[in-house]
Amino acid sequence: MTNRTHVDITPTTLGLCGIPVPEEMEGTDYSRLVTTPGMRPPVWDGPPEDAYLSLPVPTGHPESVDRGRRGIVTRDNWKYVCLEGQPWLPFNLDDDPYELANLAHNPAFHAVRSNLHKRLQEWIDKTGDTFQLGGV
Repeated sequence: MTNRTHVDITPTTLGLCGIPVPEEMEGTDYSRLVTTPGMRPPVWDGPPEDAYLSLPVPTGHPESVDRGRRGIVTRDNWKYVCLEGQPWLPFNLDDDPYELANLAHNPAFHAVRSNLHKRLQEWIDKTGDTFQLGGV
C-alpha cells in the first residue's frame, strides 16, 4: 500500500494554480478531481498505515520546545513524536485524545514504543531525511 500524507498538498496546489509539478517532487496532483467534470477519485485499498509528521525547524516560541521534531500517527491511533537524538512521546490517542499521558517510560508500552520508533525510522530513511533518532 502506498502511504499518502501531506505530500499531495503541494502538487495539488500547484496543479490548481496551473503550475507544472517538478518531476522530482514526491506526491500526486489531484487537482483534476475538482477541475474535470465527472472525474472520479482513484480507488485505494484503504487508508495509509501511518502518516509522517515533521517540524523541521525550531518553532521560535520561547515558551515551547524550540527544536525540530519528527513523528508518526498510525492507523491504530498511536502517536509518536521525537526530538532529534531523543525518543520522546508515545500516546495512545484512543485512550488519551488530548495527549496528557506520555507513555515513553511506562514499561508496559516498551514494545509499542519500539515498534513506533522503528516505523518512524523507516519514514525517515524512505524520505531521505537527515533527522537523527535517539535510542529507544
